[in-house]
Amino acid sequence: MKLVVVTDIFGKPSLRDCLSANLTELEEVQRFSLGDLCHRAYLSGEELHHHLFTEGGITVAASALRNLICDGSFGLGYSAGGTALWQAVISGMPLAGLTCVSSTRLRNERAAPVQTHTFFGALDKGQPSTDWLTTVPNTYKVFSGLEHSFYLDHVDDKALKARSAICAAIMSMAG
Repeated sequence: MKLVVVTDIFGKPSLRDCLSANLTELEEVQRFSLGDLCHRAYLSGEELHHHLFTEGGITVAASALRNLICDGSFGLGYSAGGTALWQAVISGMPLAGLTCVSSTRLRNERAAPVQTHTFFGALDKGQPSTDWLTTVPNTYKVFSGLEHSFYLDHVDDKALKARSAICAAIMSMAG
C-alpha cells in the first residue's frame, strides 16, 4: 500500500506522530506540506490558512498534488491537507481512497469519485453539518469529547482510540 500524506497548516503531525507510523502494510509514504504545495513554504499557521482559503492557495496546492501523484495511492489529509487532497481528487488525481481527519473545510465540497472516510472531533465547531456528513463522504465518524487537533494527542485515551479507529479504516480501504 502506498500512502500520500498532506499535513495541516502547521506542518503537523510530524512523521513520527503521523497515523502512517502505525500502518504496518505501507510500502511507501509520500509526505507533503501545504506551504510547499502552494509555493509558500515560508507561511505557517493562520497566515498559511489565509493564503489557502482567501487567496486561492488551496487550488494551487490541489493542482500540485494532482500533478505529482499518478499511481493510485491512498490519501491521508490532516485538516486543510485533507481539503487539498479532496480537491485534487475531484479535479482528476487518481487516488485509490481518501481519509480526511479534522478537515472542516470539506463542508464546502461535493462528493469525491473515490472511497472516502472522514473523521472529526465532536467538540470541533467547524465540522461539517450532519446533512453533509450523511450525504457526501462514503463513511464518517465523529468522536465524542475530542477537539479539532485530536490527531496530535498521544496521551488522552479517547484520542488514542480515535487514532486506532482511523488506522483501521485506512487499512480496510486497502483491502
